[in-house]
Amino acid sequence: MEHRKEGAGLPGEFEVIRRIGQGLPEPDPSVLLGVGDDAAAITPAPGMTTLLTTDTFVEGVDFDLDFSSWRQIGWKCMAANFSDIAAMGGVPRHALTTLCLPSHRSMEDVEALYAGIHELARHAGHPVSIVGGDLSSTDGPTVISITVSGEAAVEHITRRSGARAGDILCVTGHLGASETGLRLLRAAREQPAAESPATDRFEGVLRRHRTPVPRVREGVLLAESGWVRAMIDVSDGLSSDALHVGRDSRVGLNLDGNALPIAEETRRAMEELRLDPVGTALESGEEFELLCAVAPEGVERLAAELAERTGTPMTPIGECLSADRGWAITDHNGSRPLHPKGYEHFSG
Repeated sequence: MEHRKEGAGLPGEFEVIRRIGQGLPEPDPSVLLGVGDDAAAITPAPGMTTLLTTDTFVEGVDFDLDFSSWRQIGWKCMAANFSDIAAMGGVPRHALTTLCLPSHRSMEDVEALYAGIHELARHAGHPVSIVGGDLSSTDGPTVISITVSGEAAVEHITRRSGARAGDILCVTGHLGASETGLRLLRAAREQPAAESPATDRFEGVLRRHRTPVPRVREGVLLAESGWVRAMIDVSDGLSSDALHVGRDSRVGLNLDGNALPIAEETRRAMEELRLDPVGTALESGEEFELLCAVAPEGVERLAAELAERTGTPMTPIGECLSADRGWAITDHNGSRPLHPKGYEHFSG
């Protein structure tokens, strides 16, 4: 059935699909059948295991068109999926994209969205083949759902549940910028210009919010190192994601709040917004950094290798303890229980 409403800003469903298909890169040789058939057909790589992940973004909940362009939204939607694959030590290969669009959206919006999807894949160094999807109209907000398949050698698949007491918790890159960027954008919209921070002085922070780069190369290196026993991407906020590792691995945790890596530009923006750096770093979601539990004897060597091969720093930020020690964070204010602080759907 062709989904179309009278007076819609988009052409009919089949014309939209045709024009999307025209803009897709040539699929890689593993794709036997892609866009145009009832289902895609993929040849798996010998000796590799398939990884599958999906993320859904809803306008007004997961993205705000006042803050991001369609290109940036496409980038971020794909980045979320890439980050999940990276956290398992895999490489993204194929994607299915589903759009539910209100009638006033335009073909230019759709084309910009797909441009962002492809731009992220190229930037991350892993172009994916879009092999299908779905398209529908809606009376509600725009909904974007992307499913990505990836691949990894079975012996290198890294789960959340492998951490052991004595392991060192480490995180790639820097924390806090995504939430700080969102706060900057909200302040600029809600406050008079004279009272809100000048967003043009914090372009790096805004970029981390709008177009974060998933750590795909880093994830593969970490998984193949032999030192990483558990890994998760920082998508829900550091505190929430660390607790996922603690629960699934059945270990206690102690995070060092004074060690959380926060970039200098992010700190300046936090200061202007009067944000608590540690609290913001703990709750900032969609960072798409990798949090991992590393065997203590491998931390220094792994950090040096990661920096040399990818340019990405890795910082020790805590340790795994016996389960009876519970979950805590220690900083200049002392020690206190660690609670989830990131965004959670249906939490009220």
